[in-house]
Amino acid sequence: MTVHNATFVIERVLNASPGRVFDAYRTLEARSAWFRAPAEIETLNRDFDFRVGGRERFHARWPSGMVSDFQAVFHDIVEDERIILVYDMFHNGDKLSVSLQTLELRPEGGQTRLIHTEQGSYLVGGAEAVASREHGTAWHIDNLAAVLEGREPKAFL
Repeated sequence: MTVHNATFVIERVLNASPGRVFDAYRTLEARSAWFRAPAEIETLNRDFDFRVGGRERFHARWPSGMVSDFQAVFHDIVEDERIILVYDMFHNGDKLSVSLQTLELRPEGGQTRLIHTEQGSYLVGGAEAVASREHGTAWHIDNLAAVLEGREPKAFL
């Protein structure tokens, strides 16, 4: 098995202050409004402990029967400035990847520049897995922008 290492960066200027953007990550209720599955799923386990050393888990069964499992640990949190976490992604119990995710919140007037940097080691799927992850991550961030602006999140394409 060959490990495919890759980095991608997604930047968006969000129509909200860094405090409002940070708050969208702070609680399970706020995070669930935009960080969700792109299809109807059965949630098997949803944990969220937002603090340094805390964990997040989003374990679900998809209509196809596939079981996905996102397991993260928060390594650095600076209110209104940054969040750094490491997460493992599993499908049907097989580890797909390990990723370091850095979220930077930079004020720009009354808005926020969100810089999402993800450095991953992809154990399955190579470059196609990276492209798929980047696409899904951009969809989540676009949904975050929609929620912050009072719009309905987009369907997954």
